Amino acid sequence: MMHRRQFIAIGAMTTAALCTGFPVFAADDPVRLTYVEAWPSSNLTTHIAGAIIEQHLGRKVDLISTDAGPMWAAVASGRADAMLTAWLPTTHKTYWDKYKDKVVNVRQITTGTWLGLAVPTYVPINSIAELETHHEKFKGAITGIEAGAGLMINTEKAIKEYGLKHMHLVTSSTAAMQAQLKRAVARKDWIVVTAWKPLGIWARFDLKPLEDPKKIYGEAGHIDAIAHPGLEKRAPEVLNFLREFTLPIDDIQAMMVELDSGKALQDVTGAWIAAHAEAIKGWVAKAKA
Repeated sequence: MMHRRQFIAIGAMTTAALCTGFPVFAADDPVRLTYVEAWPSSNLTTHIAGAIIEQHLGRKVDLISTDAGPMWAAVASGRADAMLTAWLPTTHKTYWDKYKDKVVNVRQITTGTWLGLAVPTYVPINSIAELETHHEKFKGAITGIEAGAGLMINTEKAIKEYGLKHMHLVTSSTAAMQAQLKRAVARKDWIVVTAWKPLGIWARFDLKPLEDPKKIYGEAGHIDAIAHPGLEKRAPEVLNFLREFTLPIDDIQAMMVELDSGKALQDVTGAWIAAHAEAIKGWVAKAKA
């Protein structure tokens, strides 16, 4: 059964670790996957991969919950074996530039990621630049998420770059943003929200992303699996599995809706695994070959 814990920075574990700079683990120690539990896509993807590794490869798994920066640092230092939550090429570019010489980019797990502003399809605008013209309809507000998020920083930049003098960014939370969107859609009110893919709102509501010709939010991207180089020697079958594992963005968003409806994480991920038994069988066969 997968063991979940919070990540705590640890010092050198053995004399060898002091010499190499990396913690030393026995070959049969659990595989350590680090992730951001607060991000639904990271939570779902990591739990699915961990369950497959345990059930089909017979390898124990430790799931290490942390934040974005410590997640990258843990894999780069060898305190974690891998993560499945690298938003590239734009969102995590700073981390990639810092650690790329210490990690291995295994593969793209999910493609079609996106960040930006979105409105319900009944709102007759298509570009960020049009927000200023209709600021009264939006009550001058862009409904945001948590302060400090990269998406919020980009939105502040977008307000300046597109000359949105009568629009301001409202800080809230991911849950609050979704609640306000639900309320607005039910009333057919005009609303613009900070959004990204994958996120469950795309499966729950008819939305459209606003065009961003200035590329303030970057290009469409992907979520990659990143591993420490030592994983290939310690658990080659796990690394081989990660080279095969994929999780479509539509599947992630559908599972997010199930979580929002109150279903347990293990039930949601277990159902996905059962529904994709044939694909998993193929991945595992290649991993063991």
